[in-house]
Amino acid sequence: MTEVGVYTVEDLYAYREERDDMTIQLIEGELIVSPSPGVAHQVVSSELHVLLARAVPRHLRVLAAPLDLLAGERTVVQPDLVIVPRSLVEGPAVDEPPVLAVEILSPSSRRTDLVRKPEVLARFGVEHYWVVDPVNPAIRVFRLVDGTYVSGLVVSGKELFETEVPFPVSFRPADLAR
Repeated sequence: MTEVGVYTVEDLYAYREERDDMTIQLIEGELIVSPSPGVAHQVVSSELHVLLARAVPRHLRVLAAPLDLLAGERTVVQPDLVIVPRSLVEGPAVDEPPVLAVEILSPSSRRTDLVRKPEVLARFGVEHYWVVDPVNPAIRVFRLVDGTYVSGLVVSGKELFETEVPFPVSFRPADLAR
């Protein structure tokens, strides 16, 4: 659901106080409201969080939603997982581009995660963006090139996903959903 109007970050926080059963984000002044994630989404999020936490270099850490990423004057999004510098320990929101942002698809947020959020994250300067499908286990990797995301590797099912950037990690998408 999208609310009509031009909203500010302050409007977003006030609106959230009234609706704690929803995920509410702000993209270019537009409130984006969706139901809380389902079990399949959370299973993948949890499994991927553990995998990434084991793989990240010591100077980085994995943080999970809900956590605001302040990506502009009228834009606050909540990627499912972000990799940020370990030095980030305070503040109400992440206000610098994470090393990696990960979205796990949900039926209610599919368009936002595949179209709107990548546009926002690219403008914000997030170099690596991954999209994970929990229902048909797969991962699609995007890399920022000249201000826009270029789709790269797509790995599904029991195929092995391996990458060296932004840090070495490997896993099978099907293992995330078990």
